[in-house]
Amino acid sequence: MTSGYGSSRWLGSPEARDIPSRAPGGDRSFAVSVYLLSRVATLITAAGIALISTSSVGDVLRRWDGGWYLSIVKDGYPSSVPSGVGIPAQSSIAFFPGYPLLIRATSTIPGVSPTVAGIGVSLAAGLVATAGLWQLAVRLSDRRTADRAVVLFAFLPSAFILSMVYADALFLALAVWCLIALLDERWLAAGITAAAAGLVRPTAVALCAACAWGAIVAIRSGGSWRALVAPVLAPWGALLHLGYLWIHTGEAFAFFEVEDRGWGNRIDIGLANMRAALRHLGDARLTFFVAILAFVAGGLGVGLWLLVRWRAPGVIVVYVTIVMGLAVLGSNPVSIPRFLLAAFPLLIPLARPLSDRWTVAIAATSGMLMATYFFVTALSTTLPP
Repeated sequence: MTSGYGSSRWLGSPEARDIPSRAPGGDRSFAVSVYLLSRVATLITAAGIALISTSSVGDVLRRWDGGWYLSIVKDGYPSSVPSGVGIPAQSSIAFFPGYPLLIRATSTIPGVSPTVAGIGVSLAAGLVATAGLWQLAVRLSDRRTADRAVVLFAFLPSAFILSMVYADALFLALAVWCLIALLDERWLAAGITAAAAGLVRPTAVALCAACAWGAIVAIRSGGSWRALVAPVLAPWGALLHLGYLWIHTGEAFAFFEVEDRGWGNRIDIGLANMRAALRHLGDARLTFFVAILAFVAGGLGVGLWLLVRWRAPGVIVVYVTIVMGLAVLGSNPVSIPRFLLAAFPLLIPLARPLSDRWTVAIAATSGMLMATYFFVTALSTTLPP
């Protein structure tokens, strides 16, 4: 059986089929160096925020969702769904268990607090995600493109979240290696990583769809029926968690009720996002947020067009399309830049035509926006990332 990566059923264009196995450029150590440099920048920014707000760096890095994750580490999930609407209805039930479980395990190390454990897990997972993006870009293009893609990724305006007590870095690490496994037709690995991602964030539904697409294409192309292992395993992480919440709270739709009534998160074809953007254009802080949103969404929108035009692997297109749809068509506008981090494959076609000079210029601009975005959100009570 031919490799899913090199076969024409994955990469339609002649250019894609002729990818050199050892293209000139850097190696994975470059990705590591770029990621570490970006983390130093975010930690310096966090130190500045802590100084201005008379708090500690740890307090800055565990704000917002970090508090909910740490409450799960400490107390587990509540046994009932809170009543009411808005803040009274908010609950840790809205957060998946994979990340807090890793925090709890790491915090068993003597001298490591849950906050430090959460920051450490996020930083390590972000490193794995960055290395994975480099590897994915090498598979789809060449090493120079891979170098540029990780530079863009590490300094995206919303990438400061990879240094915080948030589950995003862990999800990204699992997602990128799931996609690599699908391209390599390692169906068991793809299914396991997709299932693990389902214990981390609900966005894993995009990986489930990618696994299903990959299996269908492989079977129709005369491949082994073993490809079905991936889509069969993929949803089980999320299903087990939702089943646990049902048993634990007695509410079959506990997660969805808390998301809807507590945070107002639902799929409404983007109407709430548009209304919020228009309503807050007069607020300077929120106008800056809208500018960040336009920068990220606009750039990734171009990336999606380039990805489709490039005739990228179907599993990549399916995954990215669903990720972007979930972010844009939902009702949580302030989180869109963060949610769109999961559309990281779009950075590959964006990076392909860039020269080194343009890559540095874009990364420097984006890095300054990242620091400013971190400052604005951290010093605001109305703009969690």
